[in-house]
Parts: sequence; C-alpha cells; structure tokens
Amino acid sequence: MTFIPPDEKIIETKKCLLTGKEFFVTDKDIEILHKISPTFDGKIYELPTPTLCPEERQRRRLSWRNERKMYKRRCDLSGKEIIAVYSPEKPYPVYDQAIWWGDSWDATQYGRAFDFERTFFDQYADLLAVAPKLSIYNVKCINSDYTNFTLTSKNCYLSV
Repeated sequence: MTFIPPDEKIIETKKCLLTGKEFFVTDKDIEILHKISPTFDGKIYELPTPTLCPEERQRRRLSWRNERKMYKRRCDLSGKEIIAVYSPEKPYPVYDQAIWWGDSWDATQYGRAFDFERTFFDQYADLLAVAPKLSIYNVKCINSDYTNFTLTSKNCYLSV
C-alpha cells in the first residue's frame, strides 16, 4: 500500500491493471485531475481516475527518457552524421542540435487542428511521428559531442 499524507482523504481504492496491487485515489488526486482536465468551447472534459498504481505510472513516465544510450545517425534535414539518443531505425525525423534550435525549418508546419472525432492519443501519436526530435541535449559545451543532458561541459566524453 502507498503512504497517504494525513491531510488527504481516500476517495477510492482501486486495483492496478498491471500488477494487481491495491492503491488509493485521494481527494488531492481528484483535485489535480480536475485542474488539468481540458476545456474546449467552455466545456470541461474531466479526466478519469488512474487505472495503474503510482509505481507503474512512474515507470511509464520514465520509459520516454533515454539519457545513456547514444547512436550515430544522420540528421534528417542536413544529412550530416550526428550523435543522437535516437537509433537510426527510429521512423521519426531527428535533427542536429544546431539545426533544431535554428531557423532553417518551420516548426509551425507540424501544427494540427484538434479532431474531436478521434482520440487525443491517436492524434498525439500522429504528431510524434512527423515532428522532428532534438538529437541530443547539451548546452554551451566545448568538445563534448558525446554527452547528453549536460551544461557548459568542456572536453567530456560519455557523460550524462
């Protein structure tokens, strides 16, 4: 079971769809879900309570991150060989850092009108498939091409 702070009230007890573990949905959870529920044309679309336990939700959030594996691949705009956190087999475009942050492409061309006839996640998957990804994230680094999530590094190699 999960620790519940004394100032939170348990609203619902649920069973995780993946692990079968019981977990609680509290009044604070409901409050947050209400705050982030989307509003279109003045109508609030309430988000449902979670079906996965907090540990499984955290695991899914972290599955989007890759900080330690780096690959050689080509920039999909310039064709230059780059270092990226996305392997060459990935189907979506990956741009070199200088190009991604630069003005040589127009990010607004990937904008989409929301289609109420399709689910949000289908539309989000379509957007993820075509919008360019940043190859690697290192800021103001000198001679540190093989680093990721670094800031002002100098002469570093395989640092994250």
